[in-house]
Amino acid sequence: MQWLEQERANGKSIDVAGALAQLTINWAEFGPVDHAFEAFYRVAADSMVKGMAIAIASETAEYDRREWAVRVRGHQVMLTPDRVILTGDGTVHVQRIRTGRETESESGKPIYALLRRGAEAQYPGKRIVVETFYLATGKRVAVAPDQDEDSLDKYAEAIAAIEDGNFEPSPSARTCPKCQCYFICRG
Repeated sequence: MQWLEQERANGKSIDVAGALAQLTINWAEFGPVDHAFEAFYRVAADSMVKGMAIAIASETAEYDRREWAVRVRGHQVMLTPDRVILTGDGTVHVQRIRTGRETESESGKPIYALLRRGAEAQYPGKRIVVETFYLATGKRVAVAPDQDEDSLDKYAEAIAAIEDGNFEPSPSARTCPKCQCYFICRG
């Protein structure tokens, strides 16, 4: 994705075939070459790269790849959005990329409030659109700010727990297998 956006910023038009050729180069270097599920992963990767290449080819915008320091109740949370698209009319599209299909629960996730808060700080006075981009379908879904304060409170509570040294595990059959701490957690 970053390579496609950089090529676009450099004035180069990359089609799906070019994007897949770059994926082949990256795949050979970073894998998962020789993995038991390599063929399955490659089909999924091809699909995602195709979706992103088509989306970027249709855009006439600039991209922002900076990390943001987002203020939450007197603290800073460092965040790098998946995509920030600056359109010619001054609108800032902040996207969270999802690899699958649209779900009902996605828009309720607290990350969207953090993305909106960061965008408002980075681009004061600009029209901000926070959205989910689904690679499987190419669909973009705007996320309304109706739960932002409650969501930011969740971040503030997590920060307070960290400051207090409270790292209680919260086991979940749905989220644990995807957690980076899965093998070391005592939950």
